[in-house]
Amino acid sequence: MKKNYTCFLLAFAFAAISSYGQRAPKIDLSMWKLSIPEGSQTTYAGQDLANYSSNIEIQRFMFNDNSERALVFYAYPSVKSKNSYTRTELKEQNSFGTEIGWTFKEGAKLKAVMRMGAISKSEDKYPRVILVQMGSRLKDDQVEKVNANDNNLPPFLKIYWDNGKIKLRSKKAASLSITGSDLYKENSWVDDDGFAFKEKVDFDKFTLEINVMADRTVVTLNNGETKVYSGEDYRKWSQFENFFRTGCYLQSREAGAFANAKYFTLELAH
Repeated sequence: MKKNYTCFLLAFAFAAISSYGQRAPKIDLSMWKLSIPEGSQTTYAGQDLANYSSNIEIQRFMFNDNSERALVFYAYPSVKSKNSYTRTELKEQNSFGTEIGWTFKEGAKLKAVMRMGAISKSEDKYPRVILVQMGSRLKDDQVEKVNANDNNLPPFLKIYWDNGKIKLRSKKAASLSITGSDLYKENSWVDDDGFAFKEKVDFDKFTLEINVMADRTVVTLNNGETKVYSGEDYRKWSQFENFFRTGCYLQSREAGAFANAKYFTLELAH
């Protein structure tokens, strides 16, 4: 693993140096803010994010790969991530640079072309990497009704790269008998059984689309196979606010672990 990690660092250094070139990927970052796992300033938005290719701190975790014209997100277990897995990710925001939140009824779309890049291996197994999440939160009046400490909710949907397969994990009500303000409590929600697309993408480019609508959310891989979320659990969740996150969320705390994800296009629509 040490040899592989050293080779990756050399490749990373070359990519970071060359990222000042003219073949930057055509990705609009104005509707996103960036979080990196280390540094004196861990969140960047607006002009600071627009100038990422000249920011040395950002370049350690997000940089251009000019050979593929891709935006690369790199992550490894860091000191500041002792209580959670480490991530380098974009979080959706509105055009004014503040928090955004949309309901299922309002709808949203995300479309990305991406691929898994270099990733560590332990005992002949790759760690999982979350590429996209549909984050969620309580509205202010919902926080007050249950006297919650904050408005955080677990993500409604997580999309993983897992040993070459694209897998999904969503939330469902712990019991369909839960109603009213009890639904605002985090322990009222549990993970579903998960879903794996049949197609194996390995380290190849793939297209992922998420189309959120009032009565269902459709996730599509490579313009073909789909997974649909709908029904009673979906209706119960529809009262919350949601937003997208995307990047490289490494599911490993092992020393020497690392991963990068390459994005060729990233589109948002509401």
